[in-house]
Amino acid sequence: MPFVVEDSLADLGERISLARRARRITQPDLAAKAGISLSTMLAVEKGTPTVQIGSVLMVLWALGLEGTFDTLSNLGSDKELTELMADSIPFTVQPKRRSR
Repeated sequence: MPFVVEDSLADLGERISLARRARRITQPDLAAKAGISLSTMLAVEKGTPTVQIGSVLMVLWALGLEGTFDTLSNLGSDKELTELMADSIPFTVQPKRRSR
């Protein structure tokens, strides 16, 4: 895994931990509110790369940080390029047929 990805995951986990502690919420309480296990909660705060993104988003939601969803999902800031790409990219992709 590239170091930049590892560092970003660790930073995200640390920021989630800081947000939780600033709100005086325990890890077990936040895990329960987010609907995840305590071990998953610990992995989120560690920045473990195998944690499902849905778990991370549930934790952000439980912290009241659902406004960050748009920031996380905004992969392109060039609206014109995004629109051009959206027009040329098929909505669904069919698997290639095997020749017999």
